[in-house]
Amino acid sequence: MKLGIIAGNRLLPVLLTQSIKKNIRDSYVAAICFRGETRPQICKYVDKTYWIKVGSLTALRETIKREGLKEWIMAGQINPLRIFRRRDWDKELFHLIEGIRDFRPHNIFAEIIRYLEAEGVVFLDSTVYLKEYLAQSGAMNGLSLNEQNNEDIEFGLKIISGFVELDVGQTIVVKKKSVVALESLEGTDRTIKRAGRLAGCGCTILKFSKAGQDKRFDIPVVGISTLKLLKKIKAVAIVLEKEKVIILEKEKFLARAKKWRISVVGKEKIKI
Repeated sequence: MKLGIIAGNRLLPVLLTQSIKKNIRDSYVAAICFRGETRPQICKYVDKTYWIKVGSLTALRETIKREGLKEWIMAGQINPLRIFRRRDWDKELFHLIEGIRDFRPHNIFAEIIRYLEAEGVVFLDSTVYLKEYLAQSGAMNGLSLNEQNNEDIEFGLKIISGFVELDVGQTIVVKKKSVVALESLEGTDRTIKRAGRLAGCGCTILKFSKAGQDKRFDIPVVGISTLKLLKKIKAVAIVLEKEKVIILEKEKFLARAKKWRISVVGKEKIKI
């Protein structure tokens, strides 16, 4: 199997390449990485690495063409602030994006994918080699919840099932049937920090995907860094959408959450 990865930031691209190399014999993986975003450790797990600037669409397109691979996966984020600052954007990217008035990251990346697919590239579902890391239904780390916790979860499910349809963010924080924080462009981590400052201990965090989520990019992800923030604000639970959210280092995540008395629960959206 031959595959290309367009690798964003944080741990997900590294985890993906590790999973491919572990589970698929005789695989060849090339990675296009971004300076200042992609973790250098990815080089240990791929056969070939290219480094380009964020915003250089010409370099991205030409590298894909030079490598000659048909199937590619986008994995990991690019800091969304780069969309507004437009630092290091080349002429090709400016030309592609100039007609867009809706600057939500989802729309920008969807346009880039359409552009590259017109060149003959096929982008795969980014979870295809990461199924074992997806959230599952129920209490994933075996911690029981009290009546107040369960009420907050049921309340939060109603809110987030509607909130994610607005395509504003993927995370909400609730406490005692009050909405403490809603995610926007600042991301999950800053949303959690803000909730801790506002409401203190006892919060429940919910992270879901929107309906029709394009699995070729922007898959919701949580990891140990998220969990450390939950510990810091003394959260009681994190609720993740079943089979739609990736848990990085899943076994370690669940074990540490149990040690810190943070319930990890998988749920589905509800109809509202």
